[in-house]
Amino acid sequence: MKLQENILSYITQNQSKLWQGLPDFVTTEKQKAFQKFQQKGLPTLKDEKWRKTNLKEFVNRYYHPAFNEIINQNNLIDNCLVPDLETYNINLVNGFFAGKNTLEVLNNGIIIGSFNKAIKSYPELVKSYFNRLVQNSDNPLNDLNTALFTDGLFVFVPKGITSFKLQITHKLDAKVDALINVRNLIILEEHTQMDIIQCDDSNMHRSHFATFVSEVFLKEKARLNWYKYQNINNVSSLFSNNFYQVEKEAELYTNSFEMNGKLLRNEQFADITGKDVKVDLYGLYLADKKQQTDNVIFISHSSEGSYSNQKFKGILDDSAKGFFNGQILVKKDAQQTNAYQKNDNILLTDKARISSQPFLEIYADDVSCSHGSTTGQIDEEALFYIRQRGISKRDAQLLQLYAFTGEIIETIKLHALIEPTKDLVKKRLNGELDICEDCILQCAVK
Repeated sequence: MKLQENILSYITQNQSKLWQGLPDFVTTEKQKAFQKFQQKGLPTLKDEKWRKTNLKEFVNRYYHPAFNEIINQNNLIDNCLVPDLETYNINLVNGFFAGKNTLEVLNNGIIIGSFNKAIKSYPELVKSYFNRLVQNSDNPLNDLNTALFTDGLFVFVPKGITSFKLQITHKLDAKVDALINVRNLIILEEHTQMDIIQCDDSNMHRSHFATFVSEVFLKEKARLNWYKYQNINNVSSLFSNNFYQVEKEAELYTNSFEMNGKLLRNEQFADITGKDVKVDLYGLYLADKKQQTDNVIFISHSSEGSYSNQKFKGILDDSAKGFFNGQILVKKDAQQTNAYQKNDNILLTDKARISSQPFLEIYADDVSCSHGSTTGQIDEEALFYIRQRGISKRDAQLLQLYAFTGEIIETIKLHALIEPTKDLVKKRLNGELDICEDCILQCAVK
């Protein structure tokens, strides 16, 4: 595989330059990750969780490692989904921070900015958390990310901060095919609340191989709402892996909208370590042409009295493919656990494919758990009744598909996001994000 050979050769020849100036604890983790990657290599169809995801198209080509020399400096700053929302804004391009203030301490004590800068400015704080959740994962792309990440986002929210909103724009904008690795570390101390709006986007029509890895720590009674919107070009692959440690009475809510990309793979791992925790993971994926979108979810219940819910929906057109693998683990001491999982899909052609694998593993006896999956086509009877009102077949299908997405959109907690999200989904269902003429789904924002 060209990509694997390229990575191994590049790291071997440039270790001193790549890891120069980093604290010993970071260098040690990078070296360990590189050794693991050397032993295992990139995922193949022989790996259980990758049997439905063929990386051959991506790994048999050359990607330039993303460093400063291939950043497009012409368009560094961009707006996210809601430009008028009062938030703290972060822009990253090809894994690097855009802007002058790469790390700031706000008046309320929040530390936010470049992860690379935070490693050097707050080494003891970073050392307490860095790679704790990732190091035991069996995904080689996490090892690749650890060994090669250039920068990313660092957020530390001190105890008692209950209102902080952040917009992040991750832009893939290299002038050449690029290997991009972004690392994020987010720490929410006790009794805090934070909202994140993340937009993954691209400008140039180049093929990129990007990995985003996030480690997130929610202390007692911390609350995090994370909204992710993915709309990259149709020739790039994006692998986003989020790891969460959720402590006593903390609440985690995520909602991902996977709109466009040659290959989008989102993995989420939530370790519930405290009592009375609530975790809600939602997602909507829309794919067409020869795109593929994967969602891999693992929730571990280690303490009693906790709740988790997974709800993912997908619409696949043309020859698109999807893969959903959701697992719930309820350990022996996690009595009085409530855990639910559902994956629903609509296939618009006989060439579209979805592989759905919901799974429960339960070792406690006082629990309420369920899982399920449905895959079907447009309801022809409902379509008939809609058309009786003088609506064309195409518009009737659009209305039915939009109604199918509503269950995911309606869970959005941040009111300012609801209409922009509806508009984004409407435009995508209409065929392309930039084609809106004569569409029956009227958007609020043109």
